[in-house]
Amino acid sequence: MVALALSAALGGGLMTADAVVAEPQPSPTAPTPPGGSAVVATAAAKDWKVPRLTVMPLGDSITHGAGSSTESGYRGELWNRLASHTDRLDFVGSKRNGKLPDLDHEGHWGWKIGGLSSNIDRWLPAAQPNVVLLHIGTNDLNDDYHVDTAPRRLGDLIDKITSAAPDMTVLVSSLVPSTTPDTQRRIEQFNAVVPQLVAERRAEGRHVGYVDMGAVTTSDLADDLHPKDSGYVKMAEAFSEGVARAAQDGWIQQRVDVKAAAPRRPAPPGDHRVDIDGDGKADYLVVQDDGSVKAWINNGGTDHGSWSGRGTFATGVGEPGRKVRFADINGDGKADYLVLNDDGTVKAWINNGGTGHGGWSERGTFATGVGEPGRKVRFADINGDGKADYLVVNEYGAVQAWINNGGTGQGSWAGLGTIVGGVGEHDDSIRFADINGDGKADYLAVQDDGSVRAWINRGTDGRARWSELDSYIPSAGEPGRKVRFADIDADGKADYLVLQDNGVIQARINGIGDGQQSWTERGTFATGIGEPGSKVRI
Repeated sequence: MVALALSAALGGGLMTADAVVAEPQPSPTAPTPPGGSAVVATAAAKDWKVPRLTVMPLGDSITHGAGSSTESGYRGELWNRLASHTDRLDFVGSKRNGKLPDLDHEGHWGWKIGGLSSNIDRWLPAAQPNVVLLHIGTNDLNDDYHVDTAPRRLGDLIDKITSAAPDMTVLVSSLVPSTTPDTQRRIEQFNAVVPQLVAERRAEGRHVGYVDMGAVTTSDLADDLHPKDSGYVKMAEAFSEGVARAAQDGWIQQRVDVKAAAPRRPAPPGDHRVDIDGDGKADYLVVQDDGSVKAWINNGGTDHGSWSGRGTFATGVGEPGRKVRFADINGDGKADYLVLNDDGTVKAWINNGGTGHGGWSERGTFATGVGEPGRKVRFADINGDGKADYLVVNEYGAVQAWINNGGTGQGSWAGLGTIVGGVGEHDDSIRFADINGDGKADYLAVQDDGSVRAWINRGTDGRARWSELDSYIPSAGEPGRKVRFADIDADGKADYLVLQDNGVIQARINGIGDGQQSWTERGTFATGIGEPGSKVRI
C-alpha cells in the first residue's frame, strides 16, 4: 500500500515548495485519529497529565541537535513543554549531549533509516520508553539512497518498535525541509507518503501517531538540512502537541513491556585470504578443536575441477581452534597461521608450505594488541600492499586500523586511527573483502536476510576513503550468519558464499565491474567432508 502511494506521489506531480512550508489545514473528510490528525496535529488541551513520561527522541543529527545554539535541538524546548504534564519526565537513549535537564537521546549523526533499524531492538529494552519520537530519513533522501524504498524501510522500523513493545506510543513526524532543490523534492515525495504509512498501522490498533513538521520552513534552517533555534522550537511544539493528543486518548501507559532483543551470533573469524598455496584461489580448511588443521586445495571446486586433499596442513601449537586465524602477513600470497588471544595479542607462524610440504617458521609475537579484546579484531589488507593489517571493529561498525609494516619486532605498525566512523551496523555483521579487484579490502555489512551493504575502499597512500555502492548485494535466500566472502576463481574479486551448518558451500561469482553489479549462480562449490560449518575456513 505504501509503495502504491509513493508511486502516486511521484506520478501525480509534486507539491510546490510553498505548498510544503505553508501552514497545512486538516482535510474536512479525514477522521481525526488518536495521536495526531491525518494531516496535522491540532492544538491540544493544556491540562493533560500522565504519571510517568519516558521519552526516546529517535533519529539522526537533527535529533542530536545539529544547528542548535545549545546542541539540544528540539529536546530542550520539548522538555520545557512536557515537564508540567507529568510527575516524572525522563528522556532516554544511549547518547548524551546538549544543555537541558536530561541529555539522553538516540540521535545519531549521519545515520540513515537502516542504522536505527539495526539497533532499535537493543536500545528499547535498555531504555524502556513509553513514548518514541521519530524523525528519520533526511540522510537517505539527501544522499539519494534508495529513495523509492525509504517509506517501506521507515515502516519496517516502526513495525520493529511496535512488535517489541505493542503498547508503546510511536509518534512519527514528517521531515523538515531542505534548501537543496533535489533533496527538497525527495523530501516532499517522502512526506506525502508518511501519513498513509502511519494510518495503516494505526488501523491495525497500534499506537502510532503522525506529527506534521510543516510549520518549519527553509527560513528556519541553519544550513541546507538542519534547523536553527527557531526551527527547533517549532519541532518541539509539534511533538508536544502529538504527545498531548496521545495522552488525552489514553495511549500513554505508565509502564510498557519491551521484549528482550534476540541474542546475536558472534561474527565469523576475521580471516584474510585463506589461500594456502598462493594460487589466488581460496582453499577449504577445517580447524579442529585442538588447533590442528586439515586442508583441501581448490582446483575449481565441485564440478569445476574438484578438490585435492592436502591432509594435515598444521598440527597446531597447543592453542584451541577458536583462537586460530589465517591471514597473509608477509605479502607472499599464502595464508599464515595466527593465534589471536582474548586480549588482542597475536602470535604467528609463517607458511612455507605447511606440515609435510615445507613446514612453518615461527614468527613469535606479530602484534602486541591495542588494549581491545580479540573478539573485536579482524585482519584485512586496507592499503593494497598484499599484507594483512590489524583492524578493530567497535560499536555500530566503527573501525580503527593499524597498517602492517612487518609487525611487532619486524617493521612495526602504523596507526591510522578511525577509518570508518560507523554506519549503524552491528559489529558482528561487518566483513572485509576485496569485491572490486583493486587489492584493497572493502567494507561490507551483512544484513540478517543475507543481503549486503557495501562501501568500496577508495583510499590512497594508506588512507581509507569510502564510496557506498548504489544498491545492496542481493540475498541468496540464506540468513546473514551463513554468508562469507572469498575469491574462489582467482580473478581478484571476492565471491559470495553461503556456508551451511554441515560444511556445504554454495557460491555466487562476483561480476562487479565498471560501475555494474552482477552475481552468477555457481551452485555447490564444496560438498563438505562431514565436518560442521563452524570448523570451516575459506
